Amino acid sequence: MTIDRRAARTAWKDRDTEWTVYVARTGGQAWVGVSTNVAAIQNRLGFTLRLGDCRTKGMQAAYDGTLTIEELEILDPALGPLARQDAIKDRRAHWCAELDATPIEA
Repeated sequence: MTIDRRAARTAWKDRDTEWTVYVARTGGQAWVGVSTNVAAIQNRLGFTLRLGDCRTKGMQAAYDGTLTIEELEILDPALGPLARQDAIKDRRAHWCAELDATPIEA
């Protein structure tokens, strides 16, 4: 069985990405971020927290052994790159104010 690498690469580049606003909670505090792969973010944050090497401001100090990630909303996939950046800033700020959370800056 052979794999057409060129076709696989093209399919990967042309895939639809869902930008998702999420909240990460630990130690009674919340952080809001945006990602195209929330499962990967949960793995990354959980791994760095367990190692004691999380670089998200204040999260390591609040870590109590638990981490929950919840998807809040999915941004419009029709947005262009500049409009998406504005939407990310706007929605992150909205959810931070709504949940009294700290933003996760990428």
